[in-house]
Amino acid sequence: MNESSFFKVGGRYRNRIGWYEVLEVKNNTLRLRFEDNNEEKWANDLVILKRIWDNIQNEESISKPYKKEASNSLFFKTIGYLVKHSFIEAIIPQKSKDGFDANYFRIKGKKPGKSMRGYYIHNDYEVDKWGTEMRLTFDKPNCDLDFGKMCNIVKSPEENKLRINSNNLCYDLLNRGFDLGDKQDIHIIESKIPDNNLKDFREGLNI
Repeated sequence: MNESSFFKVGGRYRNRIGWYEVLEVKNNTLRLRFEDNNEEKWANDLVILKRIWDNIQNEESISKPYKKEASNSLFFKTIGYLVKHSFIEAIIPQKSKDGFDANYFRIKGKKPGKSMRGYYIHNDYEVDKWGTEMRLTFDKPNCDLDFGKMCNIVKSPEENKLRINSNNLCYDLLNRGFDLGDKQDIHIIESKIPDNNLKDFREGLNI
C-alpha cells in the first residue's frame, strides 16, 4: 500500500506523542499539527507513521476485554471509577522482590521505591512460600461495575469497601497506566483508553 494515499488532509491520526491532524500531503511527506500544543512539523517517513498507527489500533483492540461493545462500555466506565476510588497493593516476599521489581520496571519504566504506597516487602517466612500477592481495594459503588473476566469480588476488612485479590487484574491495571497506591495520573490512564470509550471512562470518573 502507498502510505501517502492512506493519510488524508484533514484526517485525524495518532502516534506515540498524541493525536494530530494532517494539514498537507506533498511529495510523500506530511505536514502535521498536534492537537495538544498546536505544534506543526513535517514528517517524511510515512511507512513508520502508518506502522505506528496500525500498532496503536491493534493494541486498542487487544485492550478491550469483550467482543460486545456494551460490555466494554461498562468495563471502561469501571476503569474511570477506579482512578479516584481504589488502592492497588503488592505484598512481596523477599525472594520474589527482584522478579517483581523487574516486572514493574518493564511496565512502568521505573523502579518501585521503598516508600511507595502499596509496595510491601514481607519477610515473614510463612508468607514467603506463597509468592507475590496483589490486590485491588475499592469503595463500594452505588452502580454496576465490571472488572473483566474471572474477577471474584469479596468484602474488605475496611468498612464500605470491597476487594479483589488478583495478580492478573492488578498487572492489567498497571499496564493501563495505574500505579501502586491510590494516587493515579488521570492523563496517563486516559491516554490509554480507546477513543470510542473515552465517554464511558469520563462517566466513571464523575461517579
